[in-house]
Amino acid sequence: MTENRRETEKIYETDGLTFVFDAEVLSCDARKDGLFDVVLDRTAFFPGGGGQDPDTGFIDGARVSGMRQNGGEIVHVADRAFGKGSKVTGKVDAEKRLWRMENHTGEHIFSGVVHNVFALENVGFHLGDEYVTIDTSGPLTLADVEKAEALTNEVIRRNEKIEILFPEKDELAKMTYRSKKELEGRVRIVRIGDTDMCACCAPHLPSTGMAGYFTVLAFMPYKGGTRLYALSGSGAVKETRSRLNALKTASETLSVKPCDVPAAIDRVLAENAAREQERVALLTELLELKIAAATASTTAPTTAARNVPGSGYRAVFCEQADMRTLNRVGEKHKEGALFFLAVAGPAGKRKYVMKSERIDLKKAAPAINEILGGRGGGSAREISGSASVESEEQLFEAAERIAERFRQ
Repeated sequence: MTENRRETEKIYETDGLTFVFDAEVLSCDARKDGLFDVVLDRTAFFPGGGGQDPDTGFIDGARVSGMRQNGGEIVHVADRAFGKGSKVTGKVDAEKRLWRMENHTGEHIFSGVVHNVFALENVGFHLGDEYVTIDTSGPLTLADVEKAEALTNEVIRRNEKIEILFPEKDELAKMTYRSKKELEGRVRIVRIGDTDMCACCAPHLPSTGMAGYFTVLAFMPYKGGTRLYALSGSGAVKETRSRLNALKTASETLSVKPCDVPAAIDRVLAENAAREQERVALLTELLELKIAAATASTTAPTTAARNVPGSGYRAVFCEQADMRTLNRVGEKHKEGALFFLAVAGPAGKRKYVMKSERIDLKKAAPAINEILGGRGGGSAREISGSASVESEEQLFEAAERIAERFRQ
């Protein structure tokens, strides 16, 4: 073993529950960023790999913020220097490590079940800070996912032993195990009873029961297969409790049993859709009445609207109307008029829509926006945008200015 290729004893490979350990400093090199690369003779810090991030923690109070593997060495990135040969104590962030081991172990069990039952491979895995993603080589239905989830939890409840193996090359050649790539050299195998045999470098729990509970949060088609979002252990319990509390709140709000919440939501959505249709019908009727009243009027141009045959315009102001309703009404009332102009929305958030069969509105948009005090655009026959119009009077004054400009 040469000086620059020292082998670090990897405690995490065989004992994932060791979070505090004693070690000797083999080297400490200053970095350009003010931190230090520290190599110990032994470590419980996992340097990352296989879809899992590196551990964090402390070495004699110095923060370990990063790690990497350099051949057989494990390099710890610390925020202070250590003397070569000094004795130190390392402390892994136990809460974070446990969370990751719970979820990585749950993923192994689930992937093993999917492989055994549905003959699909795990082709992608990432253990994030909020959930696990698992990508399968083929599609899974809702029934498939529910079955795999149930079988995974059966394995967890059986509290089976999780074994860590380092088979010799000839022994490895005889094994059937999951691996995303061809492996060379020393291979670490994680075996979970008859459920899973997988090449993996990350720390795992000593038994399946410690994973507690596995749940699939969501899944979706992905690259010809399925991407699943899942959690195990404390993360699964926390997320499930959060969703149950949300269900309880919905149940109380809707005054139904929790199991009846989906049907109650469908009912409320249907009622809201009916009310929306009624609202649109009433607004349309209101706009039609405004326009009809203006059409019958022969008074000044500041009335509700104006309709002079051959050269008139129609303008309407309605705070409650939405743009879709204005567009529908405008399609009808642009015919035979110089233009149709409507302004709607609450104060400070006014929107306009303008339609015409006689004016190239796309070219006229800059002048129209200047008069309306807003911004907008569109096509030759229709434009829309914002407007600084605060009353019917302002709208009709603006409409008359637009009409005068284009009558010329």
